[in-house]
Amino acid sequence: MPTIQGKEVGPIGLGLMGFTWRANPCSQEQAFETMRAALANGCNFWNGGEFYGPPEYNSLVLLERYFEKYPEDADKVLISIKGGINPKTYMSDASPENTRRSLDDSIAQLKGRKKLDLFEFGRRDQNVPMEETFKLIQEEYINTGKLGGISLSEVRAETIHEAVKYVKVEAVEVELSL
Repeated sequence: MPTIQGKEVGPIGLGLMGFTWRANPCSQEQAFETMRAALANGCNFWNGGEFYGPPEYNSLVLLERYFEKYPEDADKVLISIKGGINPKTYMSDASPENTRRSLDDSIAQLKGRKKLDLFEFGRRDQNVPMEETFKLIQEEYINTGKLGGISLSEVRAETIHEAVKYVKVEAVEVELSL
């Protein structure tokens, strides 16, 4: 079984996007039932987003409420959260200010119920050097214990090769085009 940060993860992950990012989200109870069933069946790598739903009910809010109800599951699950979208422009923004805002907001929304295991930008910001962003995340969040590690979202091979020059990449969502 593969491991991430020393934790075994199941063969597939659970995407939380559909629970909160739609006009009529499913009930919290339905989401919790699905999450419990996924975990019971070995699916312990959960992926959500700061921008998967409004700030008052996004993936992180759902996760915080889930871990409030089922605190015993917090250590069983590895969560990866997408962020880095500027809330005013809805564009990827890897500036130091927005990177800090995104990580601080994501960590705060979990209310200490679960550590943020992995963080990934929803898309690469071509305006900010990757090295600058990863250095900030490494020094201010990973080295201080606020974040477990970095994952990559919607990237191609060239981006992965560049990223590993600057930081340990724990997981990757590969760009796929049909």
